Amino acid sequence: MKTRHVLATPDAHDIHLQIWHPDREFAGVIQLLHGLGEHVNRYERFAAAANARGFVVCAHDHRGHGGHYATPGYFADKNGWNLVVDDAHTAHEHIREQFRLPIVMLGHSMGSYVAQTFAMHYGAKLSGLLLSGSMWPRRMKLLPAILLARFEALRLGKRGKSALLNKLGFGDFNKRFEPSRTELDWLSRDEHEVDLYIADRLCGGPYTCGLWIDVMSALFKIGSDNELNRIPADLPILITGGSDDPVGGEDSLARLTLHYAQTGHQRVTMKIYPEGRHEMLNETNRDEVTGDWLDWIGARFRASQSSN
Repeated sequence: MKTRHVLATPDAHDIHLQIWHPDREFAGVIQLLHGLGEHVNRYERFAAAANARGFVVCAHDHRGHGGHYATPGYFADKNGWNLVVDDAHTAHEHIREQFRLPIVMLGHSMGSYVAQTFAMHYGAKLSGLLLSGSMWPRRMKLLPAILLARFEALRLGKRGKSALLNKLGFGDFNKRFEPSRTELDWLSRDEHEVDLYIADRLCGGPYTCGLWIDVMSALFKIGSDNELNRIPADLPILITGGSDDPVGGEDSLARLTLHYAQTGHQRVTMKIYPEGRHEMLNETNRDEVTGDWLDWIGARFRASQSSN
């Protein structure tokens, strides 16, 4: 069963939350944070698999996503990233009150950055953190990109859309897959899944200058050991993705894992899928990936319940 909820925020924003309920006794809750340029309905297949194991799945569309908002690809006029994280916390408190069960947070791609920022503030509320398609930010490369985004925002307005910024954000992602069938072959080896993304009017960009400033500034901040130190050292963390993912890939995921280890995080696991691309839940081996992730999440729920 799927239910829809609309949650209000102090700035009069509506959070559109979906909850997939199992038809059996509930074992725990997965709070899912989707990536840039997509929406929660893309996770129906994963939610069904999680429900079959007794896991509740909760997910909301980020600001500027899912077709609910006047300016697609835009967070807010001010403090956009903080408001996106606040929305995740509002949704979290709603599901915590409703279910009173352990909660594992699963963040994919941009959602993994939101999840890490959330954990820096509220990590003690989580039973686990699963980071999919993430990366360790290279801060020195981000600085000129942030300056460029600010210049483009002055030129076009924060709600304006810059072809230059979109090329900077995604321009090289398809290079390793040339000759390519589409511009989005980097998403998955499964051509049908790529075509579904392309045909989905709620997926893809272009994105606003304001969003690029918010996302890159957030990456610059969280790409710091001082910030990682704010995440509880005993929080179980799974860092996972495809080896051929141009967003992160094996090398960047390994760096992210190393930084967690260097900051004293004691329960960090890395799982890399050979030849996998960016969306492992939509990859050719998605059943394997889904099973692995749900095994890890289920172990977190059992550990939480046995400690109570």
